[in-house]
This record gives sequence, structure tokens and C-alpha cells, in this order.
Amino acid sequence: MKVIVIKSENGNVSKKDVVEGDLASVLRSIANEALKEWNENSSDFIIMKDVHEIHLPLPLKPQTYDTFKNYIKGKSKNEAIIEIPVFVISFDNEWVDSDFKDKRVYVVSLYVDEKTEKEILEYAKQITSPQQREEVEEEE
Repeated sequence: MKVIVIKSENGNVSKKDVVEGDLASVLRSIANEALKEWNENSSDFIIMKDVHEIHLPLPLKPQTYDTFKNYIKGKSKNEAIIEIPVFVISFDNEWVDSDFKDKRVYVVSLYVDEKTEKEILEYAKQITSPQQREEVEEEE
């Protein structure tokens, strides 16, 4: 299966790869890579799991069904509703008061299609966006 790996730093995507492999194996490999970049004196190391909902038109091709069968959460008349896992590996972050701010992360998920890739790329940028960090500071 295809897995997308994104590295996001300060609101920008600095690296993006689509690799073949098992999601769990790719995730562990990227976590190892992130550990090498992590400074344990200034940052926490966290792997968080989220889900991203997508809709695929029915009927699903056999290969598509095999890839996503464990993630199908329902269906409508014309679409399958699928929740794919999205893992965020945060290795450069800080606590400011009670707010957690990511500076650099890896985002790892299943590759579905170009549309979903763009959505996950945008999500990765937002996680590390300095603008989003500033908005949290302004709310205080």
C-alpha cells in the first residue's frame, strides 16, 4: 500500500514522499528518523493519532476495497465513508503557558488520491503554522 510522509516546519512543507509499505512499518521508521532530530532537553516527543474522513464513490474497485476495508465506517447511496488514520509525530515543540505549539512534525497517513493528499498537506502546514501559534497567544 502507499503511505504519504510529510515533514512540516514552521508552516511549510519541507519534505513530502509517497512510499510503498505497511503503514505501521513506515510509521515506526519515520518515528526513528524523528528521534534522531529530537532534542530531549528542549522538547517533548509525541506521536498522536487522528482520523481524516474521506468519501469514495461506489462501487469500490477490488484493490481499493482491500486497501481500505478496515477503515470503512459507513456508506451512503453513492459513497463509501472511510476514516483513514493520520499520525502526527511531534519532535520540536514547546509549551507556552497551557498551550502546546508544534514547530516541526512528521505527518504519516495512507495515500488515497491527489485530493486527499492536498488536504493532508494543508493539515500538516496548519499544525506548525507560526500564525496559528500567534493566534493562540492573542487569545490569552
